Amino acid sequence: MYLYVMTDRELVAFLQGQNAKLISTIESLSQTVEELTEELAALKKAILEKDKDAEKLKRLVNVNLPKKTEKRKETPSVSENKPPAPTPKQRGNNGAKRKVYDNIEELVEDVLPSDASFDEKTAIYLFHRDVIRYEYIPPRLIKHIYRCKKYRMGDDFFEGKAPIAPFLNSNFDSSLLAHLIQQRYVYGLPVERIMKYLNEMGIDIPKATTHGLIEKSAELLDRLMSVLKNTILEDSYIHFDETYHTILGGDKGSRKGYFWSAFSHQNNLIQFIYENGSRSKTVFTDYLPEDYKGAVQTDGYSSYKVLEGWDYPKAIRLGCVQHCKRKFIEIQEQPKAQEIIDLYNKFYSIRKKKPKEKWKEASLKIYKELEKKLREIERDPEILPNHILGKAAAYCLNELESIYNIITSTEYDLDNNIIERPMRYISISRRNSLFCGSNAGALRTATLYSLAISCRLNEVNTFSYFKDVIQHLAESPGMTNEQMRNLLPDRWAQ
Repeated sequence: MYLYVMTDRELVAFLQGQNAKLISTIESLSQTVEELTEELAALKKAILEKDKDAEKLKRLVNVNLPKKTEKRKETPSVSENKPPAPTPKQRGNNGAKRKVYDNIEELVEDVLPSDASFDEKTAIYLFHRDVIRYEYIPPRLIKHIYRCKKYRMGDDFFEGKAPIAPFLNSNFDSSLLAHLIQQRYVYGLPVERIMKYLNEMGIDIPKATTHGLIEKSAELLDRLMSVLKNTILEDSYIHFDETYHTILGGDKGSRKGYFWSAFSHQNNLIQFIYENGSRSKTVFTDYLPEDYKGAVQTDGYSSYKVLEGWDYPKAIRLGCVQHCKRKFIEIQEQPKAQEIIDLYNKFYSIRKKKPKEKWKEASLKIYKELEKKLREIERDPEILPNHILGKAAAYCLNELESIYNIITSTEYDLDNNIIERPMRYISISRRNSLFCGSNAGALRTATLYSLAISCRLNEVNTFSYFKDVIQHLAESPGMTNEQMRNLLPDRWAQ
């Protein structure tokens, strides 16, 4: 390998050439800096003259400003002794952080200065700031025309097919049906109020048509009810409850009809049962098979006591601490009532403060003390059986075994609130819609509430759910049970 070494004269010549290039580059950069300085000075002058927000822009171009500007003090006239009016406070956000909604549709619109002398072609773009306004667009009913074209290729004919309508001889899409169900059975609006709302949006659907669409939707969704029942009964821990609604019909014009409900603790699925409004024990026993193996949590209604007998040898009944405590809350002014309330509250305190492995031991101590206090009330000669305190103690003594079943395990809830909360939807309907028009209407109500509330319990968008499931059921009348199982809210969400 040959290495060339420069002579002193060659090295000096090389360095002089590099120096000349550097001097030329520095002169070129100096000229560019002077030009940019002149342009910047002109831009400063234009900004200060035209832009109302000069303070922010001056900071942008590194102009040193005083930290605070002095406010001009106005001296009041001699004739007026009133103090000067306070300067209006500039509108601001007080440092609060606004919630940002990132999961909605976005529309970006460029806003140019409105000054008459502004010319976008000659102006130099500096930066932009985003101002957000959340805009509401009222619902629309769109007449979607599917133009199904037909073609011929040789001897063969081809024709486009429109999506299947949920109902025969009906032009309404599953999206409208989903909207009606959501408004009626999730947000508790009566049909007349839904129609009025749609009318204000320019959508005029007759009352008979609206009722008919909801009725047909319930008939279609009723195919899922047997699958829903089997899924709930597969759970080894379920809850039961019942409540009433006013039903039209009969000799007196209206009557109380009862809705029962079964809730799967594992799948967060609920089913409402309506059997001609009956509150008879047979409604419960017809739903729950005799070979059911697991725990059923209920209140102290007598029909549920069948779980404690020989009819259900593999099942255990769990009571509700809240129902027991409520009996004494209602008579809180009575002596000894507060002692019982405090003991029931200690069950909750144990589960809140102690580790799970110590729940049973600590709860059994409270249980023994609770039983002792209730027996004292029962044996007190001054408290008659018909006295309100005696009745409350008798109810709680009857529920002692079911409370014992709860505290000896760490897997069960202390109360039945997990099903009591969804039952409020029936209460809202009772207040807003006043009544169900018939037994058939109440049965439809049970079907639609079962799916709508199961959606809420599984945090499923009810509109998207009903729109999709109704379309699936309409397109596939021969679905298997496993396919329909996948349409229940807990699996549909996945």
